[in-house]
Parts: sequence; structure tokens; C-alpha cells
Amino acid sequence: MNNKWIVIIISIFFTSISVSATHYETGFYYHWNIDHTERYVQPSIPLSEQEANRVSSYFVDFDKQGRMKSVSYSFENKPSSHSKFNAYKMVREYHSNHYIEKYMNTKEQFVPNSNGVYKRIYSLNNNGFWVKKENYDIKDQLVEEAGVARVEVKRDEEGRLLSEIQYNIGGIVIPDGNGFSHVHFKYNVDGLTTYRENRNDKGQLVNGKFGYSTVYFQFDKKGNFFEEEFRDYVGNLFMHPRFDLAKINFRGLNKYGKPSRIYYMDENGYPHKERAYAKIKHRENMTRESIVYFDNVGNKTTDKHGVAKSIYIYNKEGKYTGKKNYDAKGNEIL
Repeated sequence: MNNKWIVIIISIFFTSISVSATHYETGFYYHWNIDHTERYVQPSIPLSEQEANRVSSYFVDFDKQGRMKSVSYSFENKPSSHSKFNAYKMVREYHSNHYIEKYMNTKEQFVPNSNGVYKRIYSLNNNGFWVKKENYDIKDQLVEEAGVARVEVKRDEEGRLLSEIQYNIGGIVIPDGNGFSHVHFKYNVDGLTTYRENRNDKGQLVNGKFGYSTVYFQFDKKGNFFEEEFRDYVGNLFMHPRFDLAKINFRGLNKYGKPSRIYYMDENGYPHKERAYAKIKHRENMTRESIVYFDNVGNKTTDKHGVAKSIYIYNKEGKYTGKKNYDAKGNEIL
């Protein structure tokens, strides 16, 4: 082969590696990481400093190699510990065969996060992607977060998460929130999850403890979630016993991914008869202000608990503290 073409091929190869491994600039973002494959940190919806003063925001700091050094959370430009990682700040230390995540409070002191995890150790495979994650407390003892002390994953040929199993301290398998013990994943071209499904030890698709086997998702390119549905192992839509729906669709998303309407569907794919849709309002800081329910002909209605309207309450640090519920006559439900 001509040396010129060898140089070009090598150049393209290393350029593709650089693009895939070095994503984003240090700055303010609304989402700190939307890479569901968990290969890289991929923030989304960059914010101006003015926007970051008004809404919840993450400040993501990258090193020269494109790796995230730290991420910190603020609510209305005030440091807050109520982030999605349950602390004000998360920092990463990189080593040859693992990396460590540790947490800080608003005084930038290392502390356990609100779930009691002081640090996580991620063991890496030969391609530099984590395959085992362990939670430790401040005494370097394994600790459970929502019952989980250790997570082990398998990855596909592209490095994306293929399957996941969670364990407690005693090594017992802990199902995920869907009741799936051995979770398998599928992604779209943007690295966003299209479904998570439950398979047994033989690789067969089986229903989890709630009666369904697969949860399908839809996300836009910014990582904003807008649709979810539940199906059993033969592919039929399934009414979730707790949520009282088989499919949910969020519409009228604003620039931050917050919807103005939610549509609920039954196991036949039709609008839910008693609760077909809801209207949502958000505050300027993007916390949800209220939700009001309507039936399939547009009349105001209630959910299965008799709630016609809810008003959501957050404290000054952005922590959700509860909601006030009202019945069809406007009376508060105590």
C-alpha cells in the first residue's frame, strides 16, 4: 500500500478515537451525563451563566484528555447537595486499571453522599471501560445503596453496557426497580437506551416480579425522556400495577426537556379511560409546579387515589419535600 494512504488511514483512525473519547468543554450544563452506555461522560444542554443562575445546573470540569475531573450541582446559583448523585460535588481519580468517585459537601469537604456512599471504585477492562462497581463507606467497608453494594456488567464489542447484575453485601442478586434480576440493554445511535429487558440464566426473555419483561424508552438527542411502555415476554402491552398505565408519553417539551402534557395509555394502546392525560406547569427554575388530570373526553378527573391536582413543594436548595393533593372539588386531601 502507498505510504500516503497508510498515513491517511492512521490519521483517520486516531481522529475517530479522539472524537469518541474527548467530547465536551468545561462549563455549565442542564444534564451532566446522558451517555447511557456508561463509556464516557456526555453532558447535554449547555447553559449560559445567566441561565445557570436561574435553573438547576451542573458545572462539569474536563481534563486535557477529555475525562471528567469533577461535576458540581447548583440550584438557582446556590450550591446544593440534592443532585442526581446525591451530593454537591463528585470528583474522579483515574488510575491504570480503575477509577474512584468521591463526594463533597457544599464546603468542599469529602463526605458520604446522602445514601451513605463515601466512594465508588470502578474496575476497568482492557479497553478502559468499567465492568465492576463497588460502594464503600468512610471506613472502607462495602456499603449498600438501595440494597446494592456491587454491580457487575458485560459490554458489547463497541464497549456499550450489554447486561447488568446487582448484588448486596452478601452476594445475593438484587433486582432493579422493575424487578429485573439480570438486565439487558439496547441503545440507539446516540447511545440512549431504547429498552431494558429481563432475561434468565439461559438468556431467555422472562417476566419480572411485576409481570412484565421489557421497558421500552424514547429519548430525544439531548437525552430528554419522552416515552415509556411496559410489555410482557410475548410482546403485549402490560398495565403496570403501581403506575396504572401501560404506556406514557410526554409532549410539549421545552428547551430543558420539561413537558407541558403527559398522555397515559392502557394495555390496548388506547387513552386511559379515567386518566387520559394531564397538564403540567413548571416554575421558572424548572421544578414542577403542578399537575392536573383529565379523562378521555377532556373533563377534569382524578387518578386512582382520588387526586385531581397536585402542587409540588421544594425547599430553597431544590430538594423535593412533598406535594399537596386536591380532590375533584378542590379540597386538600390530608
